[in-house]
Amino acid sequence: MCRWVFALCSILTLASCSSFRPQPIPALTTSYCVPSVQYAYDTTYLPKPNIQAILQTDTLLSKRYSQHDLLLANAIGVLPLLQQLVLLEKNPVSDNRLAMLSIRQKILNRFLLASTQIASLAAELDCEGERADQIATYLDQRDTRRIRRLTILSIVIGAATTVATTLLTSDNTSKAIGISGGIAGAGFGGLAAFSSNRTVTFCHQRNLLTDIWQQADTSSVYPPMIWYILNEKSFSNTHQVSIHYTIRERWKNYVLSQLSPDQEQLYFGEGGNYQADDLHNRANMLNQLQSSIRSINQDLQSLAITMAN
Repeated sequence: MCRWVFALCSILTLASCSSFRPQPIPALTTSYCVPSVQYAYDTTYLPKPNIQAILQTDTLLSKRYSQHDLLLANAIGVLPLLQQLVLLEKNPVSDNRLAMLSIRQKILNRFLLASTQIASLAAELDCEGERADQIATYLDQRDTRRIRRLTILSIVIGAATTVATTLLTSDNTSKAIGISGGIAGAGFGGLAAFSSNRTVTFCHQRNLLTDIWQQADTSSVYPPMIWYILNEKSFSNTHQVSIHYTIRERWKNYVLSQLSPDQEQLYFGEGGNYQADDLHNRANMLNQLQSSIRSINQDLQSLAITMAN
């Protein structure tokens, strides 16, 4: 009897040591997605905070362009150029053609810059999302290997217990081995049902989620053009709330339904110890935000079509 109990304990000890030996997890304290240069925006083309007075007095603009297009023109900084262009188009004489071409070229340059800003921010969001997903997958794979080892161990213990109870002639010893093996097998099987709660240090000093969550009036990480559009209610489908408000509401309803203060600091601060599920949530929010940023191209297309007609 002693030999069988000792053998079973030895199996459990060796298996548990090999299964649960702690493994180092790399810390990610820097992000390779952050732009390598600091952008400087020309204050001449910054969006004006309120253009309603301009729209009310300049009837040529309001007749030629919709309010949506004029708000977008203000966002990319070409509203004064559009004012000059509509005046020249009203009196299309030969002397005005060169001036009109020059203004159109300036507007085209602003369109190109706006498109580049959208693509650049979307690329950073995509990179940050992939970065979070990559580490989450790493943690998931480690957890999968752990569950596989525990499951196999539970099966081996069950098989060994069955063989031992069959070979033993003593009824009491057989029962003792059967009970011990059953408890051990059930214990390892139960452990496999729970996640390992492994964490990794994941930092993001430049956090693109923070200003959206805090509903800030200004942003130091978003281009002024994009932040103006995200804040302006007229660019949302409902025209009742801003785009960044609807983004935050989607996060609250579908991603962060039960957000603790510690999790809020984790997601919207500069980082910390992430579990796999937390990283998946972060990637989800980044991907949703990226889609909203890319959709600004639809607004650019609307203004471009109007100008081309």
